[in-house]
Amino acid sequence: MSSSNTVALRRITTADIPIIAEFEREIAEISFPDNPVTDVEFYSKKLRSAIQDRKSWPMVAESDGAIVGWVWFVSRENFVTRDVYADLRSFYVVADRRGSGAAFLIMHQVIEESRELGFSRLVGRTAATNRAMQALYLLYGYEPQHVVYELDLAAGDRGARPLVDFGRPSGPRRA
Repeated sequence: MSSSNTVALRRITTADIPIIAEFEREIAEISFPDNPVTDVEFYSKKLRSAIQDRKSWPMVAESDGAIVGWVWFVSRENFVTRDVYADLRSFYVVADRRGSGAAFLIMHQVIEESRELGFSRLVGRTAATNRAMQALYLLYGYEPQHVVYELDLAAGDRGARPLVDFGRPSGPRRA
């Protein structure tokens, strides 16, 4: 595959769905290695809905006539402030273009498109183990806002793990 320095985004079509559904399956395997959703038809159904949604921008990234990535962002509104922002739902670069700069070109296009659409900000999330996406976010000036913790209740009681020693205080004692 060519490594052109240009990437163009376009809305996906129904003809793109089989390819993008496979990308979504791979994203799930990367993001949730212990329990990924691998049902391609599940993703195909989501993508068909996204194509019809006027508050959704499901887009492929093309370079030299080939699909080199996929990005999907949607319009969201903060129910308190009424701030309208873009929520980055998916971001993917094909394996043979990873490390080539394609992710930078795609992110740049997403940011420009979001600005043109009048969004106040762009919000993205990724798995705690996806260091590549975290680095991309940081390189583009995203700032971490929330951390989500999860406890697997089916794994059994592991007991509390204190962050500090709650034993006897050290140092001199006051009388």
